Amino acid sequence: MNRKPNLILIMCDQLRYDVLGCYGSEFVKTPNIDRLARMGVVFDQAYSQTPVCVPARHGLISGLNPFEIGLLKNEGLSRKIEAPLPELIRQQGYHTCAVGKMHFHPARRHYGFNRMLLSEEVPSHFDDDEYLQFLRAQGYGHVLEPHGKRSELYYVPQISELPEHLHTSAWTADTTCRVIRQNRNRPFFLFASFIKPHPPFDPCVPYDTMYAPDQVPPPKRREHERTSDDAWIEVMNDYKVNGIDSLSREDELKMRAYYYGCVSQMDKQLGKILDTLESCGLIDDTLIVFTADHGEMLGDHYSYGKRTYYEMSAKVPLIVSWPRALPQGERRDQFALLQDIYATFISAAGGEVPAASSGVNLLPAAGWPEQPTREKIFAEIGRGRLFKTMLRWDRYKYIYHANGGKENLFDLLEDPDEFNDISAQYPELCRSCREQLEAHYRAYGLEEALNSDGLVYYEEAEHVPRGFLDQSPKWPSTVIEEKE
Repeated sequence: MNRKPNLILIMCDQLRYDVLGCYGSEFVKTPNIDRLARMGVVFDQAYSQTPVCVPARHGLISGLNPFEIGLLKNEGLSRKIEAPLPELIRQQGYHTCAVGKMHFHPARRHYGFNRMLLSEEVPSHFDDDEYLQFLRAQGYGHVLEPHGKRSELYYVPQISELPEHLHTSAWTADTTCRVIRQNRNRPFFLFASFIKPHPPFDPCVPYDTMYAPDQVPPPKRREHERTSDDAWIEVMNDYKVNGIDSLSREDELKMRAYYYGCVSQMDKQLGKILDTLESCGLIDDTLIVFTADHGEMLGDHYSYGKRTYYEMSAKVPLIVSWPRALPQGERRDQFALLQDIYATFISAAGGEVPAASSGVNLLPAAGWPEQPTREKIFAEIGRGRLFKTMLRWDRYKYIYHANGGKENLFDLLEDPDEFNDISAQYPELCRSCREQLEAHYRAYGLEEALNSDGLVYYEEAEHVPRGFLDQSPKWPSTVIEEKE
């Protein structure tokens, strides 16, 4: 086929890499994601630099470190994205379309999409959300929380109020398939973004019974991890599960079972997209990138949610498939970040990657002659006392916490589950990590990360539990003056 390749970015929200068969899971059923992996190249060391929804997605769209556009947490965008991915691809003659959850602010910020068909996790308004309009037309407008009940039920396992064919995962896939068929005769760029398995964990029947809780693998953790150096973990445990000690073993296993059900339900829908590409004769000449914005702790290390730099939160699945141009069924161990997807799609479309982008074109790593160079990953999240940063290189991971200046060092070759903090054994290595991080942030001018002496530091503050209704952390007023 003598034309530019079609481009499809498929993103899932809060998807752990290790629940996929192609990443070693023997329990969760993901036949279609595994099918895509056989058609392409699997990256085993891909990370979300700021592992929470808004920064991760905008880092990908902008091709920049999230902090360069003012994002260190879920917050409003404070700086303009000068060269958004959809706009640069549109300029190469592509029809560009967004389907599903974008998490842009405002929701209709197009960034160069010719068309946006939205199903947002928390819609700002009925008129901004095609999925809500679809539900009303199908007679389900009375379902007020179609993505699951939130607030104090946020992490309570629940069965969807919707039949499978009306669920957001089905709508996202069906809409994506329709757009593919409508544009089969011209090059297109599609961003298909699934809300699930983001909580609430609300699989439809029969996915609620696909995994028996008493057969689900339990969380990976050790007793000493009930208390954590990471202030975010205490905050998220309060908000999501009302404190880690409030959960019974049965609660936790059912939660995991329903999460897995959401994953398998989404996987089935992804299969529709692959089938449509095959039936339209487009599969060989379509570059598909499959990934997630971040993972989910699911009780590992006594933690729920994301926002940590444990592997289950920060590491993401990344599959790159383009049968006409790239190897199939291979794996790569190079480090990758979400903004690398930006450079990859622009390169495949025939465009020029902006010099300001921090993204690395993944196509050489996947099989093209030139090899990329990303030897280390610098990552950061949070503000004030909740600021922390990670340096990932070779076999090691170093994490620094502004709250108390605590630090962790893990040898992922010897300790892949990250149970053994060896920072006390290697003070000089930790000092070198701090110096590298400081130099990195001074080069970018990230004041949030720094003080006059080095990395930002606050006297450790005692955490005050507030329960699930308050996602914002609370600290003793006598100790903290800084915002969050």
